[in-house]
Amino acid sequence: MRIIANIDKGTGQIRVVLHEWKSQVYVDIRLWYEKDGQFHPGTKGLKFHAELLPELRSALEEAEGVIERGEKIGGTDEAGEAKENQFL
Repeated sequence: MRIIANIDKGTGQIRVVLHEWKSQVYVDIRLWYEKDGQFHPGTKGLKFHAELLPELRSALEEAEGVIERGEKIGGTDEAGEAKENQFL
């Protein structure tokens, strides 16, 4: 296991970790919480094969660009139906 980053989010951390299992490398991005002065992994997170990292990076860069450009973002209502785009 190798910790790549600890990102403070006020009520805990977002931790990026590399794991190796059966000669395969995985990326784990998980919320960690503090209890009694120690950090512990939470149940909320994402673990995926490292081969998907370039695709995820590209998607995150695209999301960042949409936000920076102030583009409209679509959404869905409670029934899953598309609703009109909204500005950020």
